[in-house]
Amino acid sequence: MNIEWQYSTPQAEGMDAEMLGDLDYFIKQKRYRLVNSVLVVKNGKIVFERYYNKYNENTRNHIKSIWKSILSLLTGICLDKGMIRSLDEPIGDYLPAFQRGVHPYHKAITIRHLLTMSSGIFWNGGVHYHCPMVEQMKRTRDWIAHVADVAMKDYPGSSYVYKEWDVLLLSAIIGNAFGNTSYELCEQLLYKPLGISSGRWAESPCGVSYTVIKGEEHSNLSARDLAKIGLLVLNKGIVEGQRIVSEHYIKEMLRPNDNNSSYGYLWWILENGYACRGFGGQEINILPKQNMVTVIQATPTPSSKTYGDIHKEILEKSVV
Repeated sequence: MNIEWQYSTPQAEGMDAEMLGDLDYFIKQKRYRLVNSVLVVKNGKIVFERYYNKYNENTRNHIKSIWKSILSLLTGICLDKGMIRSLDEPIGDYLPAFQRGVHPYHKAITIRHLLTMSSGIFWNGGVHYHCPMVEQMKRTRDWIAHVADVAMKDYPGSSYVYKEWDVLLLSAIIGNAFGNTSYELCEQLLYKPLGISSGRWAESPCGVSYTVIKGEEHSNLSARDLAKIGLLVLNKGIVEGQRIVSEHYIKEMLRPNDNNSSYGYLWWILENGYACRGFGGQEINILPKQNMVTVIQATPTPSSKTYGDIHKEILEKSVV
């Protein structure tokens, strides 16, 4: 199955074509030279599409931490299919390194804590996408055992801290539950139904899919690919009449968590919708009331430039 794109004009879908036409000037005035793609899907149809820097509808761009939001969808698929029994299962049921009593809090960490970035494992994120803690981990062979040896800072579930440990562990759990890797599950049960083509995600020496390492370009996706993910969530887990993820999980995924009202299960909660965010300006924005998905892609640099005003000042305001 694949999404067959339909096209329409902005005017036909209740958008201001003149305001959208100002995008090129806006990007030039802002000196946003690294923006590569801007896409708007309204009422299920592509109504606006711009590419820069020799990009086109088939060009793939880094997704960065949008990968985290994809992992959340994969968790929902595992839950729906019974591969995971409950989000409140201890992660030690899937990761033996967390059953060894390295720290007494380990037995209290659940899958839900990973989804809400509240595992309690100590984290120091570093500066500008250079994280010494991740670099230290990459020098070991068993990354999961390495994370199990990291100190616990908080009791699981008590505090939100955005960190890589939780998504690495979640990817390992998804892979173990599926009996392969999280990439294989994604390829078979998410990307294939959506008609998305991706290279194989990078893996740790211990066989865990993890894209925030050398080789992460294999996880690149096009703007249209990201729009498909946005449409899946906008349509509550259904694409082209096929149920991919349960509506119940989608609703839970987009509910603010107890420790951060702007974060759900690895998805950001906006004032009027939901979003994925990736380092260097990668965005999927979902506006349910407007029945609209917007995508922005850019070339990431160490300074972590963002371009959220393109969505807020041009795309969102163009809805009549």
